[in-house]
Amino acid sequence: MGEQDRLNTVGHAPFKALVGSLIGVCLFFIPFPTASGDTQIPLVSLIDGIKHMLGDGLQYTTVGVVMLLCVTWLASQFTAHTRLKEYHHKDGYITGGIFILAAIFATLLVLHIGPDWLLDKDVGGMALKLGSSVLLTVSVAGFLVVFLMAFGFPEFIGTLMEPSMRVLYRVPGRAAVDAVASFVASPAVGVFITNQFYKDGQYTQREAATIATSFSVVSIGFFALLCSIGGILEYLPHMIVTSFIIIFLTAIVTSRIPPLSRKRDIYIDNREDAANTTQEHASQHILVRACQAASRRAAATGLATFKKALWDAITFAQKIVAYVIAIATLSLVVATYTPVFNYLGAAFEYPLAVLQLPDAGAIAPTILISIAEIALPAIIISGTQADPMSIFFVCTLSTVQLIFFTESANAILEADIPLSVWELVLIFIIRTLIALPLVAIAAHLIF
Repeated sequence: MGEQDRLNTVGHAPFKALVGSLIGVCLFFIPFPTASGDTQIPLVSLIDGIKHMLGDGLQYTTVGVVMLLCVTWLASQFTAHTRLKEYHHKDGYITGGIFILAAIFATLLVLHIGPDWLLDKDVGGMALKLGSSVLLTVSVAGFLVVFLMAFGFPEFIGTLMEPSMRVLYRVPGRAAVDAVASFVASPAVGVFITNQFYKDGQYTQREAATIATSFSVVSIGFFALLCSIGGILEYLPHMIVTSFIIIFLTAIVTSRIPPLSRKRDIYIDNREDAANTTQEHASQHILVRACQAASRRAAATGLATFKKALWDAITFAQKIVAYVIAIATLSLVVATYTPVFNYLGAAFEYPLAVLQLPDAGAIAPTILISIAEIALPAIIISGTQADPMSIFFVCTLSTVQLIFFTESANAILEADIPLSVWELVLIFIIRTLIALPLVAIAAHLIF
């Protein structure tokens, strides 16, 4: 009977793969008409609906989640509780300090108690709003992404795209799924998917590090937000296309130079990468191999997969939101009340003038500030009456730098992927230097 059940499972695997993957594709990628007459991706509609339903309750939920995180971390330090120690095995005193700081900031902001610099809507208010949004988005999308990950869709796309992704970026074809998922949800969701594949032994250290820092694109909604802040909504399609082209061009370079090129080609369990795995079954048609790979993955998916996905999404979101609130608040304070980023950006004024960009003096302070928060450059440039070409340049550049500590960088640091803070800063600088002339060329072509 057990053998018969096994055969039935294998026989149903193609149908299971098709249905599960279609649900995932519809949830994440296919826009449907809404009651207002617009079209929207179901995932975004679901998140927006929950956000509207919760209202101010979402902020209170966020405070509760961060407070609970502090309690469990403190208990893991001063008790012998095995489960708590396992949950916080990577969280040292610095991380615990961030958790506590986040709880303090979040509590003061919700209660509207504290100094003006913290309660400023563009500082603490923005940090709490970002944190609440990340908590909801990562929890919901992180769970529903199981339909994309566990029913063979990455294996299907990965097999088809393996040749080009290997040649161009030295990563598996399924990395394309990570990029698209972050585009429709958030960078943290893209990092979450990459981390899950890494923990499952499907990416090496180098591949996981490359994918997390090269393809965790901001969502399409955030593109629209940046254009709205800058007052250039009519250039939204141009910005999206330009950003994607430059992101994929930049990845060709960054994947081949340090620090990413120095990451080891070993899996999380210390297995070495098998160089010739992509040649397996080469005699079969690539579409046949893609379908077979998807069916094999779907056959192994059951109820336990969904339970694990829910736990992983909630616990990942809980720690990320603490990073977001604490680090975003501090970063926004520095950006708003000190001239630090003005000093750092001064070195870029001459290169920007050489690239013949108008308002080079106004652009320069925005070049490095997006490492704190991706929306800051757009906010700063929008208040300067700058030329639309300059605003387009600033907004587009911030979307291709990818590393910012209010979300993507924190998600990477919380993940199991072996990347340090200084490596992320270095990758951010490298991406910025590569992207500067490319975004300037695009701006000149469009304007």
